Amino acid sequence: MFKTDFTADECRLAKGRKRRKAWPADCPWPEPVWDGTHGGMQWSADDVDIMTLDEEAEELLEIREYMDSLVEEGRLNEDYSLNEDYFSDFNDISDNDEDDEEDDPEEEEDGLFEPEIGIDYWEEGFDLESWEYALEDHMNCIKIPASSHDPVPVIRDVIGYEFINENLMRQAFTRRAFGLEYGVGDSEELEFLGDSILNMVVTREMVRQFSDVITIKPQAPFRSRYTEGEMTKIRSRFVSKEHLAARAAELGLDKYILYGTREAKSDSAAEDMMEALLGAVAVDCGWDWQVLETVADRLVCIQITAPDEYLKTSFYDLFNAWHQRHFGRMPEYEVYGGERTGKWHPFYCTIRFSVPENDKGVWTWQRIDVDEETRGKAREYAARRAYYFVMDKGLWINLADAGIVPSLENSINQLQELYQKKYLEDKAEYDFEELPQDRWRCNCTCGGVNGYGDAGSKTGAKKKASYMVLVRMLSAAGICKKEWKDEMYRTVLS
Repeated sequence: MFKTDFTADECRLAKGRKRRKAWPADCPWPEPVWDGTHGGMQWSADDVDIMTLDEEAEELLEIREYMDSLVEEGRLNEDYSLNEDYFSDFNDISDNDEDDEEDDPEEEEDGLFEPEIGIDYWEEGFDLESWEYALEDHMNCIKIPASSHDPVPVIRDVIGYEFINENLMRQAFTRRAFGLEYGVGDSEELEFLGDSILNMVVTREMVRQFSDVITIKPQAPFRSRYTEGEMTKIRSRFVSKEHLAARAAELGLDKYILYGTREAKSDSAAEDMMEALLGAVAVDCGWDWQVLETVADRLVCIQITAPDEYLKTSFYDLFNAWHQRHFGRMPEYEVYGGERTGKWHPFYCTIRFSVPENDKGVWTWQRIDVDEETRGKAREYAARRAYYFVMDKGLWINLADAGIVPSLENSINQLQELYQKKYLEDKAEYDFEELPQDRWRCNCTCGGVNGYGDAGSKTGAKKKASYMVLVRMLSAAGICKKEWKDEMYRTVLS
């Protein structure tokens, strides 16, 4: 007879089976064992006993060990059925022992035996077959069958953590497009967890290195070597898409990402995977922070040995910020190549970006191609080329109506005036460095333009640095006169 009274859950399950595509043959991950069926691995107690297990699996093993102990005692036969001879002998001894004040607590009044644990698998003996089915079903839910590729031990060795539920590991590598295509869960929620954890772990390491609590200052006991903005910039070094994608490639984890059929490999996917993997560890280990800090360090290599270097503005950050302000979007970076088959091959980067409308004959849509030895260097070099292209064309900043004639004596106030009149979005920033022979160097940054000046006083150095920035800004706006540049060079060399 055919079953006609399907439940709603069974109907949804049947539809899911119908929609699900056949698992790809070249997939680095084995197909999950579906729907609690007795397929896939045939798990034995000996195999399971050496694994890292969850509470339910441990309880199942405990039941088997208990039943084996009953066999050793003679209460059960080798096939786990009740040993009637044992209980008849026991009852004879009990009837003749009038001094026993208590019966064996495991013996029922009617003489039947019930086990202390595993009652669900008991019916006049231990139902080994049902227990094996239960163990197999549960192990299929938490362990991944070994395959020819077998990514589980590789990833375990890379991150230094052994998953209890290995399916969490696979989920961390599963893109949403693949999950929808093949009917499995994806990594998006795990990415959210991992992103938060990674920020926290890196922040904690920074606090350990760069801050302390001064108990003798009750008004402000917490003291940090860096400002909030500087701390954010240092942290971004380890949580950025570029760093996470580069680390994924270095560790060889990117090759295990499950992409949808029409989905291309990308740094964004590698970043998502790294975050999701950390999120999966958090769920699996019960948010053990010692474990999370160890895994996070293995994944991103939190080595903050030269934090001041991270505070220097890169051309990548500089050009992206400029492009975002002017066009409301980031420039497009495409990095490819870098294969190493016998000899080194560079990474190629294509940057596509916009420039303001102009009367200089410069197209508003530009493209630059470069190559470098790493992904990060390729992107940085591409951004640098784009930065100087826009600068050289006089399209970096619009100062045509500012009416500024650069003056060494008034240079500091002139920069402030440009900011107040909204020609500049950021105030000028100044850093000072003490030089030998009682001299000072000032570095000025404003509007994406840098300048410097040396003098016998801080004020003199600040004026020279401001003057250089002003002249470079006017040059970047395409309105700089030759005499202004000549004066800037004389000022720098004086």
